[in-house]
Amino acid sequence: MASDNRPARASMRGLLLIAATALLGLPVMAQDAAPSAWRVECSGDGKTLDCRAVQQMINREDKQLVIQLIARLAPDTRAPALALQLPLGINLAEPIQINVDNGMAEKVPVQTCTAAGCFVTLPLKDPLLAAMRTGATLKIAVQDANTRTITIEVPLLGFGLAFDKAAK
Repeated sequence: MASDNRPARASMRGLLLIAATALLGLPVMAQDAAPSAWRVECSGDGKTLDCRAVQQMINREDKQLVIQLIARLAPDTRAPALALQLPLGINLAEPIQINVDNGMAEKVPVQTCTAAGCFVTLPLKDPLLAAMRTGATLKIAVQDANTRTITIEVPLLGFGLAFDKAAK
């Protein structure tokens, strides 16, 4: 009889998130935080509606943003894109690496940093978009100032549904 190791995987994800937030100088998220599904947010000017699929990981203790991801169709080209807001303190000389589950990692440079964090935007090409629709975890690897790799794991629960609704 096979045992269910979901609690062990959830515990490991919690430890990885705690390690990532500690190494980046962020407060630690509560371990009992259940992964939330992607959601759809829309705004408009009365004539057009701009929608996007959003996932955020927020520290429960002080409500600080750990990471935010926004997937949407670019208004001008209608091409899918993924924007990430990462915390300050990452090594800007090294690109971030992004992959789904244990798939091939894409390297993407950080475009800019402000007081709110560091920002990365990348096209959601068909292979990555398809992997995000069917995968369980989006892994974002960054390096800290001491060139230690930190992996932030983002659940993909509900990504496909949210992205499809946002793209309508």
